[in-house]
Amino acid sequence: MKFVALVVIASSEYEESLKTVAKNAGASGATIIQARGTGNEEKKSFFSLTFEGNQIVLLYILEEKISKSILKAIKKEIEDKKSDCIAFTTPISHIVGLNDNIIKKFEENIISEEIL
Repeated sequence: MKFVALVVIASSEYEESLKTVAKNAGASGATIIQARGTGNEEKKSFFSLTFEGNQIVLLYILEEKISKSILKAIKKEIEDKKSDCIAFTTPISHIVGLNDNIIKKFEENIISEEIL
């Protein structure tokens, strides 16, 4: 079984919609990391206080086959909302710590995809 890490970097305002889209496409849970970004855009100022905006990083560990459908669903959500998000997958060479229920779910997903 091959695994990938699906990483989504987005403005925090899109967190709930992105998690819902991923869950509906077959993802179970994510690790959510609060983040800040840097860029070439000028910072917004309010009474001499700068506001850079909050970002989130959603990190999913997925079986490779299911990751493609989840990434496509996230892509559609990004395009529909015209949001400033980025999503990508990267292969995982070695992994430890997955509990048996997660592995069983991955195996069930593989079997159901093969039946289709």
